[in-house]
Amino acid sequence: MVVESFNGPWTLVVVLLAAGGVVAHYLLRRRSFEVKRAWLLGLAFLTLASSIAFHIAFLVDPPEQGWPFFQNLPLHLCTIMSWAMPLVVWFDWKPLRAVAFYPGAIAGIASLVSATPAEQGHPLLDPRSFFWVAHALNAIVPFLLASLGLYRPTARQALQSVGWVALFGLVVILPVNLALRAWVDPGANYFYLFSPEGADILQVLWDLIPVPILYVAPILVLVLPVLYLEWGIYKLLTRQWRRTAPTALAAA
Repeated sequence: MVVESFNGPWTLVVVLLAAGGVVAHYLLRRRSFEVKRAWLLGLAFLTLASSIAFHIAFLVDPPEQGWPFFQNLPLHLCTIMSWAMPLVVWFDWKPLRAVAFYPGAIAGIASLVSATPAEQGHPLLDPRSFFWVAHALNAIVPFLLASLGLYRPTARQALQSVGWVALFGLVVILPVNLALRAWVDPGANYFYLFSPEGADILQVLWDLIPVPILYVAPILVLVLPVLYLEWGIYKLLTRQWRRTAPTALAAA
């Protein structure tokens, strides 16, 4: 069974991971802060381990499209979030948590539904399929961080998080891309600034604006309604959880 976006094995993986997130919420919601953080830290390290595992697996057994080392350093937004997830859980630093909850989680979900051809089509039990686990956990862990009360996202942080990612992309990722492309590997393309590499969502923008770097600019605006929708869903769910918590406690 190979895993490709929206096929049977993909649906199984996504549903099981999402269900695990829901179960984790209900098991942990009345636990102490220390217990919640300990379990979330374990999930954060699982996210990191899954990312490392699929990167190594792709290097050892590259797909037909190849997996060049200098094009797959941990410098894409999703990989940065996977590797930083233990820090997201442990440190109460609002900018980092906002980036994880908003752009980081949405990027993880986007990768699940719009993976590049090189990233999909591998057997379910192949270590390369940890790609799906890592990207799903990129959304699940920040959502749990918020649902369990360790982080309270705001509408203002949704807007700020886009600015922080854009600033990081311009100040850090763009110079790294340019340096790697000039001196090491002309195919370096972190944050997909120079090419969509077959990712469906980015390909649509590239077809409209076939100009490197500029073609990703609309994302900064297009993603905002999605982030505000995410915040709205969080507010509705937390209101419902507060409403049902006293009833549940009384019944117990």
